[in-house]
Amino acid sequence: MARRELDGFKTMSQRLTRKEIKRDQVQEALTGVMDYLRDNLRSLLMMAGLVLLAIGAVAAYRSYLDSREVEASEQLARAMRVYSAEITDVPDPADTRNPTFGDATSRDAEARSQLQAVLDEYGRSDSAAIAKAYLGELAARSGDLDAARNLWEEFLESQGDNMLASEVRVNLMSVDREQGRGQELVTRIRAQLEEAESDLPTDVLLYQLALTQRELGFDAEARQTMQRLLDQHPRSVYAAEALAELGTGAPGNPLAGL
Repeated sequence: MARRELDGFKTMSQRLTRKEIKRDQVQEALTGVMDYLRDNLRSLLMMAGLVLLAIGAVAAYRSYLDSREVEASEQLARAMRVYSAEITDVPDPADTRNPTFGDATSRDAEARSQLQAVLDEYGRSDSAAIAKAYLGELAARSGDLDAARNLWEEFLESQGDNMLASEVRVNLMSVDREQGRGQELVTRIRAQLEEAESDLPTDVLLYQLALTQRELGFDAEARQTMQRLLDQHPRSVYAAEALAELGTGAPGNPLAGL
């Protein structure tokens, strides 16, 4: 009996010794951490300062970009007021809120200058990309279709989901027809009509296909395409023009309104 009690005492003693050893190890580890912090306090503070400095720099840069975008938007808005200005007998181009011009040539020249300024000063902003879309229209109006194509393609590269993108894509189709690329355009539109999803609605593609077929002299095919448009999309905005095409003659030049 005494033997068993002695053995039990030894076991308890061994357990206590393990606890003490573990406690000593923890204390030793904490002491090591404290010594490390004390010896490296200056370096740690410098690192913390650098991290805070980096965070501050990122915040400042984002704030700068935001302010630049606001400035670009304001300058684009001023340019667009000129772009859409009325032609009157008593022009006042200096009016910043509601400018007017004596003729379209002077208005377009001023609009081009202001839109180009947005592009030059805020080249990477969304406003600059939008300026390219309108500069492309001004280039098309003046007959410089190569410049218009380049500007519109650059716009689509960065703003393919912009609400102006569909209009720009249609304008590029018009440029293709004007530059004798009608057959390539027919092939491309037909391929898009076979796709499950396309960048343009089906009725728009059918109308553009019919215009291109008419331009190439394929009158019968153009009429079939217009009939398909009416059958599949009777409420399309192009329905009236399709009826006119089937009834009396060819649709108008889509570049005429640029």
